[in-house]
Amino acid sequence: MTSARFSLTRSVGGAVLLTVVCVNTLLLAAFGMLDYAGEKQRLDTELRYDLSAIAGQLADNLAMPLWYLEKDHAARLVDGVMRNERIAAVVVTEQGNKGISIGRTRDRDWKPTALTERPALSDVIGERREIHYENTRLGTLELFATRRFVAQDLHRSLLRILLRILGLNAALALALAVVVRWRIIQPLSRLERYAARVSLGDDAPGDPAELADLRFELQSLGRTMQSTVQRLSAAQRNYRDIFENATEGIFQTTFDGRILSANAAMAGMLGYDSPKALMDDITDVGRQLFHNPEERRDMLSRLVSEGSVTDLLVRFLRRDGQTIWVRLNTRLVRDASGNPLYTEGTLSDVTARLRAERRLEILNRHLREAVRERTGRLAEKAAELEAANARLTELDRLKSGFLATVSHDLRTPLTSIMGFAKLIARDFNRFFAPFAQGDGRSDRLRRQAERITANLAIIESEGERLTRLINDFLDLSKIEAGRAQWRDAAVIPAAIITRAADAVSADFEAKPEVAFSMELAPDLPALLIDPDRLSQVLVNLLGNAAKFTDEGHVRLRAFRRDGMLRVEVADSGQGVPRESLEKIFDKFHQAQAGDTMEEGRRRKGTGLGLAICRQIVEHYKGHIWAESELGRGSTFIMELPLPITVGPNAATEETS
Repeated sequence: MTSARFSLTRSVGGAVLLTVVCVNTLLLAAFGMLDYAGEKQRLDTELRYDLSAIAGQLADNLAMPLWYLEKDHAARLVDGVMRNERIAAVVVTEQGNKGISIGRTRDRDWKPTALTERPALSDVIGERREIHYENTRLGTLELFATRRFVAQDLHRSLLRILLRILGLNAALALALAVVVRWRIIQPLSRLERYAARVSLGDDAPGDPAELADLRFELQSLGRTMQSTVQRLSAAQRNYRDIFENATEGIFQTTFDGRILSANAAMAGMLGYDSPKALMDDITDVGRQLFHNPEERRDMLSRLVSEGSVTDLLVRFLRRDGQTIWVRLNTRLVRDASGNPLYTEGTLSDVTARLRAERRLEILNRHLREAVRERTGRLAEKAAELEAANARLTELDRLKSGFLATVSHDLRTPLTSIMGFAKLIARDFNRFFAPFAQGDGRSDRLRRQAERITANLAIIESEGERLTRLINDFLDLSKIEAGRAQWRDAAVIPAAIITRAADAVSADFEAKPEVAFSMELAPDLPALLIDPDRLSQVLVNLLGNAAKFTDEGHVRLRAFRRDGMLRVEVADSGQGVPRESLEKIFDKFHQAQAGDTMEEGRRRKGTGLGLAICRQIVEHYKGHIWAESELGRGSTFIMELPLPITVGPNAATEETS
C-alpha cells in the first residue's frame, strides 16, 4: 500500500515534469524554426547582394579589355571571379556574336573549366549585366551563383538550434525535478499519508503533523482537507447519534435473514437489552420475527420487482412471545452491477395506535347509530312542524278571508251610520237649533244643542277613522295575498309629488307654526308605476310628518342618486328612538310613550300606513327606511329604481 501510494505521488511529479519539458520543447522549437527561417532569408539575401555586386564590378572591368580586344585580359578577369567558390558559372557574349566569347563553369569536383555552350545548372541564382564602354554596348555578362553553400550554413544553424533546445531542456528538467520534488511531491506525499490515516478511521482533532510546513496552494488545500474531514467527522457523529437515538427502529438485513445492523430503538421494541443481543439472537428474521414468514417472502418479492415497500403493516413477535403490529418502510440496496446486496429500512410500533383506531371505529359506529336515530326523530319533528305550518297557513288564510269579509260587512253599516249622522247633524242644525236660541231657556238649550252637534261630529269623525282603518286593512290584505291590482303607467314623478303635497296642504295650513318646503330636481325621469300607489305612499309620509310636528319645518326633497329616485321627507318633530326605527313599519304599530312623544300626547291612527308604504315600495324593488334621533326630528327616505336609459342623451344621475 505504501509503495503504491508513493509511486502515485512520483507519477504526479513525473507527469508535471514531462508536461513542462514538452511545453518548453515546443516553445523552443517554435522559436528555433523562426530563427531558421530568418537565417535562411538572410543568407539568401546576402547571396543575391554579393552576386549583384560581383556582376556589376565584373561588367565594369570587362568593358575596357573588350573594347581593345584584349580577350586574354578579359579571361584572366573571369578566372579571378571563378576563384569565389559560390560562383557557379560566368558567360560573356559580344555584341553581334551569338556564341560565347568567354565562359567558365564548374566540373564534378567543383573546379573551374572552360565553357563553350550555355550550361545546364540547378539550384542557382543568376544576374545579368550589359557591358558598355563610353555609352557603346559591347556585350552581355551572365553570372550564376550556387545555393549549396547556403544549405550547408543552414544545416549548421539548425544543428546549433537543436543543441540549444537540448541544453535548455536538460537544465530546465534538472531545475524542475528539484523544485517539483521539494514543492509538490513531498507535500503531496504528506497529504496522501494524512488521507490514508483518515481513511483508517483516525479522525482525532488538532493539527496533524502531515499538514505542517505546507506552503502556497498546498497549504490551502491541506486546510480545506482538514476542514472537510472535520465536517465529515461531525456529520458522521451526527448521523450516528440519530441512528442510535432515533425513536423508530432502523435496520439492515440480508436476504437469508441475518441482521447486519440495528439501533437501540429496534432492540427495545422487540424486547432486547441492546442491538448486539438482538443481532446475536436473531439468525432468521422471517422465522423468528415475522408472525407469518410468508409475509417476509412476499415483501422480498416486491422489493426485487419494485425496489422499495412503504407503509407495510405486519405482525412481529417480541422476545417474550407477545405479538405487536409494526409499520415497515424498507428498500433494496444493489451493487454497481444491479445485484441485490441487502435491505434497509425503518419500523415503528403501531399497536397502541391500531387499538385506538379500533376503539374510535366502535365509537364512530355508535355515533352513526345515534345520529341515525336522532335524524329520524328530527325528521318526525320536521314533519310535525310542516303540518303545523300548513295548519297555521290555512288559519292565516281563513283569518285574512274572515277579516276581509268582516271588514266588508262592517264598512256597509258604517257607511249608513256616517250618512245618517251627517243627515241628523244637518237637519238638527237647520230645524232644531234655531228654536233653542229663540226660547227663553236659550242658554241651557243652546248648550244641549252644542253638545248634540259635537256628539254628532264625534260620530262622524270616528266613523271616518274606522273607514280608513278598514280601507287600510283591506289594502294590506290584498297586497300580502297578491290580489292587489297594480295599474302601472309611465308617470312624471314631479307631478305625483306635487299632487300629494297639495293633498296634505290643509294639514300644514292648520299648523301655522310648521313651515313646509319642497325641492324637486329638474331632471327627474319618468317612472313605470301605479300613480295612485305612489301618491298613497307620499300622502302617508307627508301626513305623518304634519301630524307629528307641532312646530319647526317639514322638507320634501326628490332627486336622482346611483340609478334611484330618492325622496326624503324630513321633519323637526320629537323623533323616533333607535330601537323603534324598524318596528314602525310593522302592522298595527303606533307611536307609544317614549317613541315620539310623552304619554297623553299620542296621535290617533290605524297603525297600518307605514306597513302599506313598505309593501308598495318593495313591490317596485325599492327601499324605504327611517333615520331619527329623539328630540331632533325624523327623516323618512324612499328609493325607487329608475328605468335604464341607453345612448348619448341618457341623463346623468346627480346626488344631493
